Amino acid sequence: MSVVISFIHHGGVMMYPLILCSIILISIGIERAISLRKTAVDGDALMEELRTARDNDGNFNVQKGLEICQQFGGSIGRVFERGLKNAHRPPDAIEMAMEQEAANEQPLLEANLTIIKTIVNISPLLGLLGTIAGMIAAFRVASQMGLSNPTQILGGIAEALISTATGISLAVIGFIFYNYFANLSRKILEDIEFYGSELVNLLTGRVD
Repeated sequence: MSVVISFIHHGGVMMYPLILCSIILISIGIERAISLRKTAVDGDALMEELRTARDNDGNFNVQKGLEICQQFGGSIGRVFERGLKNAHRPPDAIEMAMEQEAANEQPLLEANLTIIKTIVNISPLLGLLGTIAGMIAAFRVASQMGLSNPTQILGGIAEALISTATGISLAVIGFIFYNYFANLSRKILEDIEFYGSELVNLLTGRVD
């Protein structure tokens, strides 16, 4: 623990906002992982269950379909519920209803991604600012003491670079987080669009 405290202390004052950014990044990463895990649904399995809601005459049992969607849950389940509630309407109206619900789901899927992107952008700048401050202090010491003790000056410069290394490391981790969660959100939205078309076909009989 003392090593960590010493590392932070040597990194300068800009280490504290970097630590705050790292705490926020980890918290959002955990939140997004849990939320998107709950939101992701196997579209193939859901469609297979919905096909069992048709009777022998090929008519779709809307109430049974709603129960299946509620059981699966997730973004696809909620979008499909909206579509099933409009199952008595023309295909275009069903699609529009699901598109509206998908638009409501998108902010939930992409929540906090802008914060991660902001951390990715500002972390290297905070680290660089800390390094510049440390370099200024190191050169001030050099101007006062001269170059009679270069070890002390080089040690100060090395310590000043700690904040830059921390900022870049944080940006790299944040970039990985952002890409992973953004791609996962995009896949869920693509699944909603793909399986939504299949649901409309199932409800209207356009394609068997």
